Amino acid sequence: MGESLALLTALLYSGAVIFYKRSVVLAAPFALNLFKNTVALILLAVTSLILGQTALLSIPGKDLLVMLGSGALGIGISDTLFLMCLQRLGASRTALVDCLYSPSVIFFSYLTTRETLAPLAILGGALILGSVLVSSQRGFDVPMPRKDFWIGCALGAGAMATVGYAIVMMKPLLNSYPLTLMSAVRMFAGLAILVLAVPFHPDRKSVRAILRPQPAWKWMFLGTFFGSYLSIISWLAGFKYSQAGIAALLNQTSTVFIVVFAWLFLKEPMTRLKLLAVGMAFAGTVIILY
Repeated sequence: MGESLALLTALLYSGAVIFYKRSVVLAAPFALNLFKNTVALILLAVTSLILGQTALLSIPGKDLLVMLGSGALGIGISDTLFLMCLQRLGASRTALVDCLYSPSVIFFSYLTTRETLAPLAILGGALILGSVLVSSQRGFDVPMPRKDFWIGCALGAGAMATVGYAIVMMKPLLNSYPLTLMSAVRMFAGLAILVLAVPFHPDRKSVRAILRPQPAWKWMFLGTFFGSYLSIISWLAGFKYSQAGIAALLNQTSTVFIVVFAWLFLKEPMTRLKLLAVGMAFAGTVIILY
């Protein structure tokens, strides 16, 4: 069941990325993240109530702080960085940067639990970095200024590092509490950190604008439903019911799904260079995890 849920997560996440790509054309990343976290929190809270997962006060303070910290880092900060990356790079290039997710999980697992890295990890990492370099070439997709490309890559790398650490923080707790309740607590923290940041955000107009009914709401809601509601529950469940390495590998198949979906629905060109980059990134991920 864990493997199936991890693969389902990749499919849901990939579809959400396509909806978010349509959304960031119409809405600023920070405002979009604020919107999706608000809607997702409502959906998760209602689901928790329906399922009877309401024993929030029974969670020890230490565990609750871990959940809140994981949500603030992996949802509030990571998702904002990811949407900024998506806005700059497009779905296909972002999918390649997304391959840093599983190496990040392995790296932080090593730091926290001293899990041994595979001897071929360096080769896998080189392939992933090479795929990013390939994606910077003109034949990969629509040309873009090198400065914008590397800023987008840095934002994406930051997003993957923070979400990787966030799931490693949660791993010891996954067998102790209901998944929907944990997801709701994490989402609350992700929303709270954004709300606290609103007074200091340089573009507060975009936050007010996102609250007004608009055509972008359709794409924003769909992205939220698949990417911040359904997939966040299946994501935690995949790690709960299977080995972390296997779950991360199956999650990483989103790289292929995103490129294919971007070609089908966003009309991003499918080039030989793009196929090469996707193949390199995915092969690097497989090598690192095995």
